[in-house]
Amino acid sequence: MSPRSGSDRLEGRVVAVYGELVELGTSERVERIPAFQSRSAGTAVVGDTVEAETVEGPAPDEVGWRIAEIAPRERCLWRSSRRRTAQLIASGIDRLAVVSAVEPPPREGLIDRYLVAAELQGIQPLLVLNKIDLPGREQAREQLGSFKSLGYPLCAVSAKEGEGLEELGDALSRGWSLLVGHSGVGKSTLLNRLLPEAGLQTSRLARTGKGRHTTTVATALRFRGGYLVDTPGIREFGLVGVEPRDVERGFREIRELAEGCRFSDCAHRSEPGCAVREAVVEGAIEERRYASYLRIRESLEAGER
Repeated sequence: MSPRSGSDRLEGRVVAVYGELVELGTSERVERIPAFQSRSAGTAVVGDTVEAETVEGPAPDEVGWRIAEIAPRERCLWRSSRRRTAQLIASGIDRLAVVSAVEPPPREGLIDRYLVAAELQGIQPLLVLNKIDLPGREQAREQLGSFKSLGYPLCAVSAKEGEGLEELGDALSRGWSLLVGHSGVGKSTLLNRLLPEAGLQTSRLARTGKGRHTTTVATALRFRGGYLVDTPGIREFGLVGVEPRDVERGFREIRELAEGCRFSDCAHRSEPGCAVREAVVEGAIEERRYASYLRIRESLEAGER
């Protein structure tokens, strides 16, 4: 396709990506608008604000849209795998809803990584505990209680029974909210309950307990005054574009106490006058969180080497 002479343009946000084809949502139109990716503009992802231009098809009266420009990105969520492959999941995110479940149980280290990414990008975190209708819910609540004590909001829900969904819906009712979590925690089931018309495919947990992937692409669904963005379930989440020295800013309790360290470049390992290690000894910082900080920092340092 080629641009039309004096082509019309429209501005919208990407709500779905299917390879070379994307769908745009605009404030002027209710329906989604299909548009083609453009090499000159770069590869668009869900959440991107873009400007599209009309283009002519093979037939004289065939007209479509193509992305002409992608606006500068902010509040992005990236991921990387063990193969060191970086992938931009979405941009323009206001809220990161980290979904865990009673079964499979919460993976605190994975939650820590999501929170670091959110803190560094200026994205508001929200923790969601699903499947509270199952045995073991009190243990799962206790696991996530330490995050709540740090000021992270927590919604405990049962997608199956409907418990807590009204509170969760209110928390997600404004802005662009990205739902993340490892496979099997029930993200798609939650979205089906919040948006019955979405008709997202769900699957039962595999017998191994690891779960099966149900969502294959990031998709934004209109919800009340905003959008809900569903993503594929993942088993690992590597931080992208984060320097080892920046990790402390992703741990809010460490960030606050680090100002009291004797050295401004303190890594909080064995340096003298470290206020963070002193706080760990005194119980002001949870030992598990401190150990998680060290693991994340060391993994980034190893990646640099």
